[in-house]
Amino acid sequence: MLLSEYHILLKESVKGITLINPEGSPYHALGTEILEMVFSYLQDSDFFLKNGDIVNHYASLGYAHGWLIAGSYLGLYKKPVPAIVFSDVTFPDQYNQEHLLEKTRRYHMMLTNAIQSVSPFPGTGSPLALAAAKSLHEVHDSFSRAEKLIKDNQFIPALGYLCYGYGWLDTVVRAGLIQVHANFNLFTTEF
Repeated sequence: MLLSEYHILLKESVKGITLINPEGSPYHALGTEILEMVFSYLQDSDFFLKNGDIVNHYASLGYAHGWLIAGSYLGLYKKPVPAIVFSDVTFPDQYNQEHLLEKTRRYHMMLTNAIQSVSPFPGTGSPLALAAAKSLHEVHDSFSRAEKLIKDNQFIPALGYLCYGYGWLDTVVRAGLIQVHANFNLFTTEF
């Protein structure tokens, strides 16, 4: 899949998306915030693309996708959201390879520290404890895939998985399913 096709796929995925929880409810407010983040990252991706920054364009798409999938999993909106295999994404011929390498290494370190800074928040008897566990599994799975790809010098898909996993993590922190103990600056939620 070309990077441009991935961009179109995500833009199409958010068209007509509506929140399913009643206005005024906490989950409606949460859904609103999550969709604002999705649209914000998609706008960032457009900005970077216009300025020829393919690496940040791609990273923004990965973040948006993580937020979008996590919000769908939490039941905040009903809309099929496509899964992605980042190993299938191909970049255009011209991009800054040094920037890709630097950003992938930096985000690997950031997500490493972010994962080490959190724990599930809901009590084990709560149905939300299962959601927290599933969400952390998604984050760890994306991180593990990225690490394997980094070892194989496959930095394009590695960065995709890092950003996608980070998007999931930020979403469930915002949702109150995950508690942050340290490195608060690594998350988009205000503490």
